Amino acid sequence: MSEKTYNVLFLCRHNSARSIMAESLLRKWGRGRFAAFSAGSHPAEKAHPSALALLEAAKLDTSGLRPKS
Repeated sequence: MSEKTYNVLFLCRHNSARSIMAESLLRKWGRGRFAAFSAGSHPAEKAHPSALALLEAAKLDTSGLRPKS
């Protein structure tokens, strides 16, 4: 029997830093048990450069991370 995968949505106003970071971290730490997503009520034009830099420094995948509604 396979383990259930849980969907998790992180919401934030601009979806440019915190929720994107949470999405990336849960994808890594969840080890396939979670499908992580993030979105914002008023998405920014692009992800915050410092947030992406921190994720990259932690060796986390940042490809495809962008603010979404």
